[in-house]
Amino acid sequence: MANAARQALEELYRYNTISDHPVGQGGCGQVWKCHDLLFDRVVAIKTISEFLSLSLNDTARRTFVREAQAGARLGRISRHVVKVIDLGMIRDTPYFVMEWIERPPGKSKIDLSGDVGAVSVARMKKIMFEVSDAVATAHQSGIVHSDISPWNFLYDPAEKVYKLSDFGLLKIIEETLVSRGSGSLLVGGRADFFPQSVRAGAEPISYASDVYALAVTLRVILEGEGCLSRNGGKILPTPGVIPVRHEGGRDAPSQVRLLVERFVDGHGPGDTVIDFQRMLQQIPS
Repeated sequence: MANAARQALEELYRYNTISDHPVGQGGCGQVWKCHDLLFDRVVAIKTISEFLSLSLNDTARRTFVREAQAGARLGRISRHVVKVIDLGMIRDTPYFVMEWIERPPGKSKIDLSGDVGAVSVARMKKIMFEVSDAVATAHQSGIVHSDISPWNFLYDPAEKVYKLSDFGLLKIIEETLVSRGSGSLLVGGRADFFPQSVRAGAEPISYASDVYALAVTLRVILEGEGCLSRNGGKILPTPGVIPVRHEGGRDAPSQVRLLVERFVDGHGPGDTVIDFQRMLQQIPS
C-alpha cells in the first residue's frame, strides 16, 4: 500500500513527496511528509488506507472527507487543533493536507506516546488544558472526537503548544445523541479509553465519553500504561493515591485522584469539558 499511495501522490503537481514511507498511521489512512511547491513549505498529507478504499469505498470516503472538514473548521477556531489546509482527490481517492509539525528536539516521536509516565504534574496541567480546549471547541461545533489518547496529542515546538489530531473516528451529533450510524466509518478508538457502558453498547459515544477519555489520559501520562488493564478493555480501579512516575513515584496531589474518580469511576452522561477543566484548575502545580 505504501508504494501505491506514494505513486499516487507523485501525480500531484503541487506537492512533492519527501518521505519514502508513511511518517504516521491514523484511523483512516497514512500520513506522508511532503513539500508544497506553491507556498514553499513542508506539509503533511493524509491518504486513505487501501483496505478502507477497497472494502468500504463510499463510506470510507465520506468519513475521510468529514475528518478533513472537521480539521479545517476547528483549526480556524482553536490553535490546539492540527490545521487542515487543503483537500483533493487522486485516482478516485481523497487526500487532505495538514500543517507539518516537526518532532520536538530530543524526542523519538511527534506524539505524546513516548512521554507516557514521563510527565510532571505541572506539565500535565498544561497538556490537559490545551488539549481539552480543542475538545471543547469540537463539542461546541457538534463534534465528538471519540479517539482521545496520548497517541493523538502532538507538541508543536514552533508554537510551543499541544494540539489534538486525527478526527478520523469522529462522530457528528444528531439531535441530542451521537448516532453510530451518522456516516462515520469506525465506532471509536482504544477500548481502554472508553467507559464500560460504551464498550458494552449500553451508552452511545458522546461528549461525556470524550471527557472520560481525557481523565484516563491524564492518569496514564502521569502514572504510565501500567494503570491500563493488561487484557485490554478498561482502566484499573483508581487507587487511594496516584503516583507520578516522572517525579520518583511521589504521590500526585489529592485533587488528581478526585478528578479521576469523578470522571472515570463516576462517569455520567452529563459530564462536560467545562466540568473537567474546573477540577483540573484546582490541581496545584
